[in-house]
Amino acid sequence: MKIAVVVNCLKMGGMERVAVNLADAFHEGGHPTDLIYLKNRKKELKPRNKEIPVHLFNLKKSIISSGVGILWLVTCKILNVFFRKTFPIWFAYAEAMAFNKKLKALEKQNGNFDLIIFRGQGTFEHLWPIQDNRFIYVCENVQKKHMYGKLSKWVFTKLFNNRNVVCVSQGALSSFIDMTETHNIRTNKAITLNNPNDFTKIKEDAEAVKHSLHNKPFILGLGRLVPQKNFTLLVEAYHKAISQYNIEQDLIIVGAGKDLSNIKATVEQLNLTDRVYFKGQQNNPFPWYQQAELFVLSSKFEGLGMVLIEALACGTKVVSTDSLGGVRQIMNGQLELFLAEENAEALAEKIHLALQQEWNPSFSNFVQETLNQFNGKTIINQYIKEFS
Repeated sequence: MKIAVVVNCLKMGGMERVAVNLADAFHEGGHPTDLIYLKNRKKELKPRNKEIPVHLFNLKKSIISSGVGILWLVTCKILNVFFRKTFPIWFAYAEAMAFNKKLKALEKQNGNFDLIIFRGQGTFEHLWPIQDNRFIYVCENVQKKHMYGKLSKWVFTKLFNNRNVVCVSQGALSSFIDMTETHNIRTNKAITLNNPNDFTKIKEDAEAVKHSLHNKPFILGLGRLVPQKNFTLLVEAYHKAISQYNIEQDLIIVGAGKDLSNIKATVEQLNLTDRVYFKGQQNNPFPWYQQAELFVLSSKFEGLGMVLIEALACGTKVVSTDSLGGVRQIMNGQLELFLAEENAEALAEKIHLALQQEWNPSFSNFVQETLNQFNGKTIINQYIKEFS
């Protein structure tokens, strides 16, 4: 099968890494694959396999280059004032036409695609007016069924009615089904297929840095610094772990985002400026995983929790909040012991427990069995089985 994987941009982020992993996995499975991105932002990620064509479909530029496009852009911004968070929905009428034109030109040159996989709701929001049975919409997170306010039923119907939908975890699928039942939406198909991982590349990247990244043993928090990821809770739990269990590890936070000032304020309030270190966004996060004594995920909700898989693939212990979504798809069996309620006291207790816990061969084998579920080859075979 000939595959296209479409994502908003190729910045450094979890969803974007998964899109690249998926393209690599399809290619390595013998399926000619193209990677398409829609926004002309800094390209920080690329497929491991250099044979995979990467195309920029700069939709906004194509639209603005026409006079009518500028008028529509202004109109959509005005509509967004009255109906919050709906700008992409309105602007999609123009973007869909631009995408169709570019897709037809690419297919005329290189042949038609059998499957076109869109990663993330922020991606297919731009293109919902197109009806194409080859399209697969991948929902990366749990659904908030009233996220568009009074327009929620209309928007969700436009996005998902008669579509092929993949959710990245059972938790994400449950929230999706709840949303479709609430708004009386019928999909062609709605199933769970996990995110693929390139474990070979993870190990290579983890070994790329030979020197010590920090002068003391450390606990790691990594991800977008946004309220959903709840890094302030991580800092509060870390503070309790120091005061109640006398842990000696520093806390390293890797990532960037709009919640940085709030997190730093919490650090200062708890007098932790000499114990908590902010390292910004890292193009190669895997050495940080590998050198950490523990990775902690403190999110309020997660579509799956790719960072947990990445940390485990680097041989690092993990602790996570028992949040909505797909975390329990990873943190089950012997790993369930390291799930914490979403409060500082409980998370601090699990941090201490994990730091004291030794991984025996049985536990290591269980971790490997867990990781095998998220292997790229396994995932692409499931895609082919479901959609061929």
